[in-house]
Amino acid sequence: MGGSLFFGGEKMIAKISDLADVQGGIVLSRKEAKNQKESAFEYSRLTLRAFDENGNINRSELEIFHACESLENALFTKVGDVVIRLVSPMYPAYIEPGYENILVPSQFAILRVKGCAGIMPEYLRLCLAQKSVEERILSLESGTAQKTVKIKTVLDLEIPLQPLHIQQQAVQIDLLSRKRECMYRRELIENERIVTEHLIEKMIGGTNK
Repeated sequence: MGGSLFFGGEKMIAKISDLADVQGGIVLSRKEAKNQKESAFEYSRLTLRAFDENGNINRSELEIFHACESLENALFTKVGDVVIRLVSPMYPAYIEPGYENILVPSQFAILRVKGCAGIMPEYLRLCLAQKSVEERILSLESGTAQKTVKIKTVLDLEIPLQPLHIQQQAVQIDLLSRKRECMYRRELIENERIVTEHLIEKMIGGTNK
């Protein structure tokens, strides 16, 4: 079979490069306004710390970038994109509604699923988030001191391309798991807050009745 796609049992193995187009981020220093007068365009931009291990983007960790000119649309997130950090761990994130139009700096890359690829972008994110993929990248990038990740390394990765109904099931399971984890975390924080309040109240002598 030609190319880099081949069947193995019921699933197909595919290179990322066959499934998605890649767009590197912008080198901010080249477009940054040097002073307030030159700052005509203001954009919200991604930061490395805004990404967490579950593929979430924390809005409070985004920063404002002042550009000296209007920037092209390809440099901003779009719904359906998969954005990865070009450092390990990559913490891939699927761009949902409400997270579009965020400027992507050069420490990131955008993966946009090709129209006929037969893969859900959410499933692509899920594959890239697997520990085995991260370990594979680390072994390939072992010569780099700061655990940087090359775009070519990502594009050369091979992932299992399951039938769409299996992709949908995997994505749904992952989504439910992340929702439960978020709920448990909130519950844990609330319980800890209550225990702390009771402890402090006991230490300072309670309240007057």
